[in-house]
Amino acid sequence: MAGLELLSCFSQEKDEMVIGFGNPERDFFIKCSVLPSHSGLYFTEVFHRAKRNSIDLFKELLNETVEKVEVFDNERAFAVYLSNQKVMVFKMFGNRCNILAYQNDELLHLFNNTLKQDFDLKITDFSQENTASFEVFEAADGDVFKVYPTWGKLPQKVFKEKRSGDLEQDWALVQDINSVLNIGQFYLIRINDRLQLSLLEVGEVLKTFDDPIAAANAYFVEKMQVTQLDSEKTQLKRKIQKSIKGCEQYLKQANQRLDQIILATSNQDIGHILMANLHAIPPKATSVELLDFVNNEPITIKLKKDLSAQKNAENYYRKAKKEKIEIDFLEKNIAKREKELEELQANLESLEEEVSLRELRKFAKKEDLVEKKKKDKGVEELFKHFEVNGFKILIGKNSKNNDLLTLKYASKNDLWLHAKDVPGSHVIIKEHPGTRTPVYVIEKAASLAAWFSKRKNDSMVPVAYTPKKFVRKVKGSLAGQVMVDKEDVILVEPIDPSKF
Repeated sequence: MAGLELLSCFSQEKDEMVIGFGNPERDFFIKCSVLPSHSGLYFTEVFHRAKRNSIDLFKELLNETVEKVEVFDNERAFAVYLSNQKVMVFKMFGNRCNILAYQNDELLHLFNNTLKQDFDLKITDFSQENTASFEVFEAADGDVFKVYPTWGKLPQKVFKEKRSGDLEQDWALVQDINSVLNIGQFYLIRINDRLQLSLLEVGEVLKTFDDPIAAANAYFVEKMQVTQLDSEKTQLKRKIQKSIKGCEQYLKQANQRLDQIILATSNQDIGHILMANLHAIPPKATSVELLDFVNNEPITIKLKKDLSAQKNAENYYRKAKKEKIEIDFLEKNIAKREKELEELQANLESLEEEVSLRELRKFAKKEDLVEKKKKDKGVEELFKHFEVNGFKILIGKNSKNNDLLTLKYASKNDLWLHAKDVPGSHVIIKEHPGTRTPVYVIEKAASLAAWFSKRKNDSMVPVAYTPKKFVRKVKGSLAGQVMVDKEDVILVEPIDPSKF
């Protein structure tokens, strides 16, 4: 990288920064992820920057030349030293990664501003003195982390598994592990269901590398896929669990209602009881207590006082028919939801077994778990539309719709029309590139603009027209209100769209 110029620093994702270096002969890019779940570096000579959702960063460092790149002593960080005393530091501290910009040892910028403690970091804080010795190891009572804090979990794990308890033998083990770490062999491994880049051959070895750049790139890509897999799997899991909860809630309520209907004296039985006791029911009664011959106990039956005993019985028979329909409906839906619940629980189990992003997406599509994107409405749905000899005419439906038409859907060379000095719809004639809009098309569009205004009942209406590029929105103005910098006026008769 020495001699290359820093040409770009930008971010397209919240937790990812891309730094581009180059000269007339070559380009070199570093993509750095500072996600707590996925910190890593990717190196490439080709990178295509997105046109949207991209923000420039660290502007004070641009156009400076790389003088050297150095790894800090005994620390998981390195610095790109630039001309004019400017430095970019890559702090690769596991789930606390960050990128920092300095000038003359003063901090200019942090990429990840949420790590507040990084605001106090000086460049001199990164280099750590190596005090490793048997005496230090002995004083730490064999705690290797105090001697080599940058060892990480894997070397510590190997040490703990092989240590004997004898300090001299354990110190020799430390030296053996260090010698392996310094060989420069890189392993992409899976251990405890986690993907890691390791200098030790432990766990399930997926790939082996001699080239550190190739190793870093392979880990970055694989880890990104695993992170994406976990993210999408979590989203799908939440969706399925939400559906399971909905099913269980419905089944609980539906079964409660079914029990309520079945266990209570049915409306048909009440009708039978009333018919068997017509002589015992006084006129205009609002309730009556009779013997429930089904359960052999008294029952209080509500009555409509304006109906005779027989008519009240008929009313309960009608309710019985509805009750039967409700029971059939509940039983059918309970069976349907129980089957759906079974399928959802099976999907949840299958989801846990998916280990490939590609297979996960195929599974989600097959089981109809993918959120369907809402289709954007076309101009024909958003606005009133007409056509004159191949020229499209679009008309706003209300104030907000006018703004949408003029500010988003109209091109700068489209013709914009509006009835002069009165509220009304914005009208757009879509341009035909290289062709001037004929006068008769403008007259027709102007007649529509007159009709869709407060002067639709006038015999003649003045209508302003101009290329849309001369129409602008003033900050703070109401919906539909615009400023026209230049216009022509035409006098037309309003035309009823039904006769257009």
